[in-house]
Amino acid sequence: MKRPGSPATCSPAKSPKLVHHSPDDVEADENSYILPCSPRDDGLFCLPVSGPPLMFDFGPVPVTAELARKQQKYLADAWDLLKPAIKIILDDKYDKSKDINCRKIYNAVERACFGDPGKLQLQLFDLIKHQCEPHVSAVMRSLEKQSSDLSVFLPLVYTSWLDFKRKMMFLSDLAMYQRCDGITLWSVCQKLFHKQLSMSPQLQDQLITGILGLITDERFGKNANHTTDLLMNLMDMFHGVSKDVFEKPFLDSTSKFYAEEAEQVLQQSDISQYLKFAEICSSGDCFLQGILHAEETKCVKDYFFFASCSLQLMEVLASRLLEAHAGFLEEGFMLLMDESLIDDLRRMYRLFYTADLVDYIDRFLRSYIMAKGEGARQESSLHDLHTRIANIWRQCFREDDLLDKTIRDSFEGMGLHVPGEFSDQEQWEEED
Repeated sequence: MKRPGSPATCSPAKSPKLVHHSPDDVEADENSYILPCSPRDDGLFCLPVSGPPLMFDFGPVPVTAELARKQQKYLADAWDLLKPAIKIILDDKYDKSKDINCRKIYNAVERACFGDPGKLQLQLFDLIKHQCEPHVSAVMRSLEKQSSDLSVFLPLVYTSWLDFKRKMMFLSDLAMYQRCDGITLWSVCQKLFHKQLSMSPQLQDQLITGILGLITDERFGKNANHTTDLLMNLMDMFHGVSKDVFEKPFLDSTSKFYAEEAEQVLQQSDISQYLKFAEICSSGDCFLQGILHAEETKCVKDYFFFASCSLQLMEVLASRLLEAHAGFLEEGFMLLMDESLIDDLRRMYRLFYTADLVDYIDRFLRSYIMAKGEGARQESSLHDLHTRIANIWRQCFREDDLLDKTIRDSFEGMGLHVPGEFSDQEQWEEED
């Protein structure tokens, strides 16, 4: 006698199946894959309790000619619902609960994109972009009329940007807020905004000038609390925009600011004070890192630009703050070497090393050895000079191989034989 409920007693009609709803069934539950048996159905205990889990393929449905025709019809139907909704949203003349049937539109879009979501959703995005373009263009023309006075212009741009974001995020919810091959409707709309802004170069230049002015005020601590949100959102507008549009003027403005600050320090201090200024923030390991940290502290709103362009900033600052003041720094190097000021020499080396300009230190060191070496040779004190420089090399220059070779070559050129690695136990001899 068989036990009740054994597999043999299960009716084939009760064996669980997967039923796939047609995309035409827009009234179906959101999950279109269901089991026709309820959890209480007697046949469900026949499902295996061990073994590999059931796997279902929810990949793209093969597109036949007939399905392709249906998809285009579904896309047209979805657009017939979505197009008037877009106009209502852009004109701000809607009662969300009455004028726009969000669920109906969402279901229509979902049905339209069924089977080949990548291609069809991109088509839908393109339709939405073209529908929104005249609205964005009108916004830009309105802003152009107010661009002469920055105190009025920047708040207007801020309000327009927030309004645009609000409308586009609502639209994204209607048109399936998800990625399509790495693209979202929001990113498409954002590019549309950037495109329209770039078509008004005077407007764009005025906006960038205003933002850079706010950033400079932030660095000086001039901005009041109410400008924080203003600056943050204005800079948010340039996420994803071409680097040449904002990054280049941003880098130029930043390097100019710190170059002017460095120039003031140069006029009011000696080499030791200048190098201490170079470590702007005590938490920074070097001058350039200190600048990055200072920007994060004083102007955190624009820090995301530093995260993406810190290397370019270092190159620009190296040119403005190091190469431009090479003469002053070389004179200072000579003084620091004469007095064996270890801490300041360490600071200088770190500065040039981080900016990938150790060649300057190499040039300074070679000049110093040549300047001091001749007198030391006449006084038969080349050995003492070498010992002192070798100690500085170990303590301050991280035993840099390039500087090691420069020291060795320079002293051997003056007749001092250096037999091996620098060491207090080395044997020295001076050739007559």
